Amino acid sequence: MRKGALALVCALLLGLSAPVAAAPIAKLRVCADPDNLPFSSERGPERGLYVELADLVAARLGVPAEYFWWRSYFGKRTVRNTLLSDECDAYFGLPYDKSFMSQTVALTRPFLDMGYAVIAARPPDLAAVDDLKGRRVAVQFSSSPQLLLSERGGFELVTFREPEDALGALARREVDAAFVWGPVAGYFNKQKLGGVYQVAPVAGPGLQWQAAVGVRKREESLRVAIDGELAQLAPDIARLAAKYGFPSGPAIGFERVARSLVPLLAADNPATTVPADTVGAGRSLFNQYCSHCHAPNALSPEPSRDLRRLRARYGDKMRDVAVTAVKEGRPTKGMPTWGDVLNTDAIGKILTFLESVQN
Repeated sequence: MRKGALALVCALLLGLSAPVAAAPIAKLRVCADPDNLPFSSERGPERGLYVELADLVAARLGVPAEYFWWRSYFGKRTVRNTLLSDECDAYFGLPYDKSFMSQTVALTRPFLDMGYAVIAARPPDLAAVDDLKGRRVAVQFSSSPQLLLSERGGFELVTFREPEDALGALARREVDAAFVWGPVAGYFNKQKLGGVYQVAPVAGPGLQWQAAVGVRKREESLRVAIDGELAQLAPDIARLAAKYGFPSGPAIGFERVARSLVPLLAADNPATTVPADTVGAGRSLFNQYCSHCHAPNALSPEPSRDLRRLRARYGDKMRDVAVTAVKEGRPTKGMPTWGDVLNTDAIGKILTFLESVQN
């Protein structure tokens, strides 16, 4: 990503139903950046997550996809010159922010979590950003990581103009770690570093976002149609994210949290405890496969998608109901079937995490 989604998201932020049988359009015209992997590419064997996802959505709508290529780093100007100029019908990858151009643009549900991440060699495992104090950390000039680490102090910062330059320095071992845009770090790790580096998303204000699809405000039927398909395509989105190396593990904080036992809120044994590592593994799986609809760490502000209320809704039957819902889906409510994607062990870990966050 030379400027790509990072510049677009930053610039823009600053300023489950049944499949739809037919789209209200003859073709799906998609806005996309021609040279912005891992998100999109006009040419080459890899087309990017947004392009592949748009192709899947169009196929499910029963129409062909057609692309209008425009550089994404112009921020809102990009949207005005593409989507709002009627050059295309849908823009994949707009920030999920209800206040974003709300007079002219309507957003679907968020379909992808993304943000800044730390990438460092293994071992040791990175548990907190503060673990990098005293070490050489590459950052992009004028980025949120550079500002945050400068204010925090104790880091030996090495500044680069582009995230790819910072990652190149990491590959040459000129720095010990890089704190840059996560999708770029994950893609670089997969393509250039053999996937052997640890890439950890970092939690914090202004560091993590969600992506959605934007359409013109007046095109509500199209928004509803795409929204329904995104819900059904959640397993495919997770597959594409893994294909392009998007970070998927639990987000780390700046300070190391003491390892402890986390209470497992089980009705039949409220005193039961499980290791934090078990809950963490479930959280990681949840954020990879479930957060697109239910928000990272299950912190959805929408009551209908707030999984912290499962115990209150179902009582002792919570776990059985949840396992059935995950395995078989709930098509009438837009939840896809995950039984072919997640095995019993993975589902158990996700449920263990959800039990730990019940209100």
